[in-house]
Amino acid sequence: MDLTKQKILVTGTDGFIGSHLVEGLLDKGCQVRAFVLG
Repeated sequence: MDLTKQKILVTGTDGFIGSHLVEGLLDKGCQVRAFVLG
């Protein structure tokens, strides 16, 4: 699946998996929006 230039919303980005997921998506060229409850 080609994720380049896709807009993706990720929740729970302050956790271990979420933070690594965002990093990987950014490396693939995705536009990432993060949602964190604090």
